[in-house]
Amino acid sequence: EAVVSTQSTGEEELENPMNIHRWRKLEGSDPSTYEMIQKIQTLQRRLISKTEEVVAKEMSIQEKEKLYIDLKQILARQPGPEVAEQLQIYQQSLKEKTKQMKAMTSELNMCEAQNSEYRYEIETLVRELHDAKNKYYMQKRKERNLKERERHMNGGMIPPLISSQRQDSLNRFTGGGFNLKQAQKA
Repeated sequence: EAVVSTQSTGEEELENPMNIHRWRKLEGSDPSTYEMIQKIQTLQRRLISKTEEVVAKEMSIQEKEKLYIDLKQILARQPGPEVAEQLQIYQQSLKEKTKQMKAMTSELNMCEAQNSEYRYEIETLVRELHDAKNKYYMQKRKERNLKERERHMNGGMIPPLISSQRQDSLNRFTGGGFNLKQAQKA
């Protein structure tokens, strides 16, 4: 009877299980297959995680490549070393031209100063010439007035400068040395 009672309780327990945790995996039944399944699962998990890492790194690489291409385009637009050398040459040339321009400016200022001195000298000489002319004409007037007074004092006779006989006998020549009066042929 004890065997029958344990047997009936075992059947009841199978039909209505009270202990849920009584089902366990049998690890020892086929150890190599079980280990292989565990390794496969572990490897699959690792493969999934590595695949996710690869995808993330590929995305990062694509972003970096895009950034590299953008930077390459920006650098292509930037001046290169030959442009820097050309710029240096231009700057040196500009310095030389500026120095030349300053020298020419100072020379121009010096010439303008000399020019103004010359103008002042010319104005001074013109004034002196004008004064000298005025003095000359004043002197001539005085001399003429003196001669007229002497003439009035001498009785109004003016001695002729050249006698009329003498004027007729003189041959007149003009610019080529030709006689103006035709000699009469007899």
